[in-house]
Amino acid sequence: MYLNYLILAHKNLAQVDRLIDNLMGDDTYIYIHIDKRVPAEQIRKYRFASQSRVKVIRNRVAVYWGGFSMVKATLNLMKAASAGGRPGYYTLLSGQDFPLQSNESIRSFFQENEGKEFMNYWRMPYKGWVNGGLDRIKYYWFVDKIGMYNSDLFCRFQRENNMERAYFKDYPPYGGSQWWCLSLDCVRYMLDFIERHPSVPEFFEMTLIPDESFFSTILLNSPFSENVVNDNLRYIVFEGGKPHPNLLGVNDFSRLMESGKLWARKFDEGHDHTILDRIEECISRLQES
Repeated sequence: MYLNYLILAHKNLAQVDRLIDNLMGDDTYIYIHIDKRVPAEQIRKYRFASQSRVKVIRNRVAVYWGGFSMVKATLNLMKAASAGGRPGYYTLLSGQDFPLQSNESIRSFFQENEGKEFMNYWRMPYKGWVNGGLDRIKYYWFVDKIGMYNSDLFCRFQRENNMERAYFKDYPPYGGSQWWCLSLDCVRYMLDFIERHPSVPEFFEMTLIPDESFFSTILLNSPFSENVVNDNLRYIVFEGGKPHPNLLGVNDFSRLMESGKLWARKFDEGHDHTILDRIEECISRLQES
């Protein structure tokens, strides 16, 4: 079984080097999408750029949070990774994630759970999102083109004038975390579905934060839905209704290592560089015991 990692990164590339050092093992392959605004000559400064089983994909896009550009970047990673045809799991990570278990433990987990798909999801409307999250799909959003602020103003205009969009009858909407672990067959199904149903990506291209609904809506309306485990296998902390997760530090160490999760986010060495040291030391001790 192969472990294939798909990494979305836009900054802190030295930290991405460290992430890859801890992910790499036998039968591990890594694909990285780095925001198009990062110059190629800067990317070449880092170790990962010259590793044989690491591929920085060429089809890069400028990613804007809340826009469909995030989905495009993910799809480009999925196409590049699945083209190799390696059976196993394809795991989407950010450049600010970090493993909480050894490569051997992660591989054993997937071997024991082969045939399952891992994605955090919920049926919309969802009480944890403003207006159940339906404003994300009921109105037109153009985040990549006019920015979040102007898109929000336009959404308010549509809402005030009862200008709701028509949604698909055949695909009940689902939301959830953008991070997932999927089998090769599932990844290929999703890419094939998008090719055969271009109206679906066209619709989601004008929604808000589509990376948190596009993939889950396709998967939970697919033949793979019965195999989906509602868990993305990450330790992530959201508090106070904030749109971004907490930065994790050394004070979170015990909760991280006791969580039983395979990875965690979000880390920033500029915020707390010691937490990654502690995690590496703990994993090393567990491997030796």
